[in-house]
Amino acid sequence: MVLLTFGVALGLSLLLVPIVRRVSMRLGYVAKPREDRWHRQPTPILGGVGIFTAFLLSLLVTLLLSGAWNQVRWGVLAGSGLIFLFGLYDDVKHISPPAKLAGQILAAAVVVSQGYTSNFFTPRIPNHIIAQIPNIVLTFIWLVGITNAINLLDNMDGLAGGIALITSGILSIFFWKTGNPGLLAISMALAGSVLGFLFFNFPPASIFMGDSGSQFLGFTLAVLAIARQPQASNVIAVLGVPTLLFLLPILDTMLVMFTRLLRGQSPTQGGRDHTSHRLIAFGLSERQAVLFLYAVALIAGVMAAYLEAVEYWFSLVLMPILVIILALLTAYLGGLKVMTTSLPQKSNRAITRIMLELTFKRRLLEVALDFFLIGVAYYLSFLTYFGFSMDAGGLELFLRSFPIALAGTYVSFFAFGVYRGVWRYIGVGDLLRFLEAVLGCAVLVAGAVFLLYPSQPYSLKIFIFYAVFLFLGLAASRSSFRILDLLSGRQTRQAEQRVLICGAGDAGEMALRWILMNPQMNYRPVGFLDDDPFLAGRQIHGVEVLGRLETLETFLENRQIDGVILTPSVLNEDELGERVVNACRQRGCWVRSLRLEFELVE
Repeated sequence: MVLLTFGVALGLSLLLVPIVRRVSMRLGYVAKPREDRWHRQPTPILGGVGIFTAFLLSLLVTLLLSGAWNQVRWGVLAGSGLIFLFGLYDDVKHISPPAKLAGQILAAAVVVSQGYTSNFFTPRIPNHIIAQIPNIVLTFIWLVGITNAINLLDNMDGLAGGIALITSGILSIFFWKTGNPGLLAISMALAGSVLGFLFFNFPPASIFMGDSGSQFLGFTLAVLAIARQPQASNVIAVLGVPTLLFLLPILDTMLVMFTRLLRGQSPTQGGRDHTSHRLIAFGLSERQAVLFLYAVALIAGVMAAYLEAVEYWFSLVLMPILVIILALLTAYLGGLKVMTTSLPQKSNRAITRIMLELTFKRRLLEVALDFFLIGVAYYLSFLTYFGFSMDAGGLELFLRSFPIALAGTYVSFFAFGVYRGVWRYIGVGDLLRFLEAVLGCAVLVAGAVFLLYPSQPYSLKIFIFYAVFLFLGLAASRSSFRILDLLSGRQTRQAEQRVLICGAGDAGEMALRWILMNPQMNYRPVGFLDDDPFLAGRQIHGVEVLGRLETLETFLENRQIDGVILTPSVLNEDELGERVVNACRQRGCWVRSLRLEFELVE
């Protein structure tokens, strides 16, 4: 019956969406191209009607054939139907953000009234009735938050639908494993109807799902995640699995809100500054960006499914590592230049000033990231010491000493200047500073732990492991922007120009570093030429010193050189500089000079 539900939903969606597309176009319900939108031609926006109708009819067909009316989750369907109607009204009449929020809260109230709430606080607060208060509050926040996150994610052809398909598929696996036919039927009907819609929405899209589709999908998936009964009772299974399922829309929402507030722009205003748009700026095509985000959502979903199968000790470290990696990628994309709307916007300069002060001057985000890096590195040191089979005793040792590790590491980081550098320009000097800070904190933390807990079975090996893992985490996180810059250069580089650098001294090294840090110039250094015999055959940042300057003409003929960069040491020698320029002109190569000087401003 489950496969029947999926098949019927898929077939109905393939049949209904083209009909809805024609009706939507005829009635004039189309999204016209705008400066703050991605599409470039009028496109029908009532695709959500096709998705919802196929979803509902597939469930009805399944019930008529099976007769399992007692398994129907009426509360879920009532809330989903209500949010669909609000979204459809928004597509037709364009209601205000406060009115939209009120509709989402009302739909959430319907679901909560039917008993669908989070159980996160229930085992942690002895009184069941008192525990329901924070459970209900968390449920409202979750349902409204995820609904809007999916709605915001619907910013590029095929993106929101594909993420919804992946999420409903992972949830279907959970419901199948736990033997929950009622919720399984809903998730499979959702998957089938979305898959059928994607045939018409994948780039280039011929129809959009609109708010009726995005809000319906986001709300229904959020309810299903709440209704899922975890197989394990630990905090990772209860809270971490739903977070991983919706990690991509959550990160995208946080990125959009944060960057818009930094610009003094309202987070609710439209714009082409989402994760998908930033991947385009990174150098991917539209389809590549969508497929990449599919892969991210799939990895996060598989990790969510894996968390309930893996031992609790491993789940404590797997989820933070994935979140850190995706957070670093999101932070990097947040720094890329994208087209922002020039439409009127409400600016809040006070909030912008506070955020700039905390994030850039006080390095609040770096400090917050390091909290997780420290936790992961310290936990991994215990896990490694206990042979990856840690027990409750080992976890108690970790929890008891973790505050000391946290305090000692931050003291060392500030003392050795870990927060002084700029990630994009990290060099060997920064890595040496990280090494000093890590050794300092290892000594400080080990000394404090042995002093405070002399009778506890702490081992020096734990702190050696901690130093190793922490250094690797620092080096990897701080180097991530530099690595992504190089990857971005490879993506955006279209017609590389092969260049020779004449002069391998300090100025030549600076010229090479400037080229490597600015891949948009599309220069590909093929080598140095320098008259210093001791430099011949050596490499500077991976680029070889090919020979003496007198061999320039040979290299111009044999290496297909497009241009030559002259350093001051070569340019200042009139005869030599003139010979180089003449040789390049004869072979159609451009010549550029590197000038390093400070000009006095009168």
